[in-house]
Amino acid sequence: MQATYDIHRSYEENYQEGPFITERPPARSPVSKQTFLGFSVHSLLGVPAGPLLNANWILAYADLGFDLLVYKTVRTVATPSHPNPNCMFLNVYQPLVETDFGHPLMASMTPPTSKEMISITNSFGMPSRDPKLWQADIAKAKAGLVSRGEGQVLIVSTVGTPGQGDLAADYAKAATLAVEAGADMIEINLSCPNVVTGEGSVYTDPVFSAQISQTVKKAIGTVPLIIKIGYITNPLTLAEMVRANAPHVDAISGINTLSFEVVNSNGTSALPGRLRSGVCGAAIRQCSMNQAGRIIQLKQKEKYDFAVIGVGGVMTTSHIREYQNLGVDAVMSATGAMWNPWLAYDWALASAAS
Repeated sequence: MQATYDIHRSYEENYQEGPFITERPPARSPVSKQTFLGFSVHSLLGVPAGPLLNANWILAYADLGFDLLVYKTVRTVATPSHPNPNCMFLNVYQPLVETDFGHPLMASMTPPTSKEMISITNSFGMPSRDPKLWQADIAKAKAGLVSRGEGQVLIVSTVGTPGQGDLAADYAKAATLAVEAGADMIEINLSCPNVVTGEGSVYTDPVFSAQISQTVKKAIGTVPLIIKIGYITNPLTLAEMVRANAPHVDAISGINTLSFEVVNSNGTSALPGRLRSGVCGAAIRQCSMNQAGRIIQLKQKEKYDFAVIGVGGVMTTSHIREYQNLGVDAVMSATGAMWNPWLAYDWALASAAS
């Protein structure tokens, strides 16, 4: 079962040599443009931060028909990836629910027989090139998208790094550098289960997350700002987080991965040195849809003015439709788009037939 990201290779090998695509779908037929945060786009389907490691990955997925393209999270300082292995399949074939939290999951290198059932664990630690390198690469990605014509947007995911002074200011610095390089939109990553420092759990703190959002928005001005959040079990905390951030953001994207203890068949950590890691793919779809639905309800009740991006477990065109039926403004697929690069093409066909 081939994927664009080779889990048997290191992060660096995938960065330098990927994506591993042997076939591309036919060019899609002209479609009526839609609008997302003020930009005219071919579709409201994209790839979230994670799989799109650099300009080569951005442009490859643009050619595959994904139109909202999120450049993998960058920092103001060069940061290495966690060591290989970084990604494994999970022996999980049903939706994870909150009663599963706190129980370990089992991983292996053996994929399920169906792409629709793929769930993975991953742990990279939000690696980043030096800003001078990623700024040049973002400029390359932007130029490549411009050459393809209107209809696709470059979103750059950024994060602050502890130890670089005020964390909110470092978030803003990273975002400003990304805008200077050519980002159409900025996403600030407030959620990552694969780092042990504070930037990975900011989304659980309504006050501090809003401070970061406000600081970044002030720095980037009219450039649309998206926040990426993780799963919040307490509805009151979710409501507080949304309320605090709503005045400063143009969109809320979620979820990131779910955090679980992941083990081998012998009970040891599946990813050496990392007891917990992120879980994504088919298994998290129900949790992600539940949270997206809650945010939409809050938005409608309080009349908030931001878009909602549904992310998590989107493996098929029917899953895209399920998210749309919730009322999200856009949908993104990571694991699904990695193991089915033709997902956007399939969605274009399904949309034309509906």
